[in-house]
Amino acid sequence: MIENITKQINSFLSTLVTMYDRQGQVVKVLIPTLFLLGFCCLCSLLIPFLPGRNPSNALPSPTVFPTDGTQATPSPLFVFSTFTPFPSRTSFVPTAFPTLTASPTGTQTPTGLVPPPTGTAIPSASPIPTATNPPPTATATSVSSVEIIAVNKPAEYVEIQNLSQASVDLRGWRLVSETGNQSCNLRGTLAPNEVLRIWARRGNPGFDCRFPNDIWRDNIADPAVLYNPQGQEVSRFP
Repeated sequence: MIENITKQINSFLSTLVTMYDRQGQVVKVLIPTLFLLGFCCLCSLLIPFLPGRNPSNALPSPTVFPTDGTQATPSPLFVFSTFTPFPSRTSFVPTAFPTLTASPTGTQTPTGLVPPPTGTAIPSASPIPTATNPPPTATATSVSSVEIIAVNKPAEYVEIQNLSQASVDLRGWRLVSETGNQSCNLRGTLAPNEVLRIWARRGNPGFDCRFPNDIWRDNIADPAVLYNPQGQEVSRFP
């Protein structure tokens, strides 16, 4: 019997679920709303029939009557006899602001500067001289790094040496036989500490002046003189 009832309930629920699934979206939302609304109406109808609470069962609070005799006076919680009233608004007297002293009219003299006496002319500033290029330093021409170190009159050659640590360009230099006034123009570069042999005619190794005749006099004094490109005498032998 119970099994038949259960089957019928399940069949009824299945039918309801199938019918619910076949409905549209609006009906699916509307059905639960109507069901909830009916449930609320049913509850509102049943509430008046529920038994209420009996107020007569509440026990009244007992009334306490005072007893005969002298009762102790309760002490106050706060003692206001020592209360100091706040001062009135008119008791406050505002303090006057200090009076500002106006600055004296005119330009003040800076501290530490003494103004010049009356009638004394202030000297004008001297103009700063314009810087000019200093004159070139004169170079000593009497000192040379190239000197005559030997003269061989019979062999007709003179040897000169560069005594400095820099190479010297011999272009413009001259070697002169002073007695006969024969002049040989030099060329080439003389390395530091290098010795150059200068031949009156032709010779090897060294430099050739290529004179047709001998220029050095063997029996009389005939100094060899060396001149730099500026025409200054820089060495003499002997």
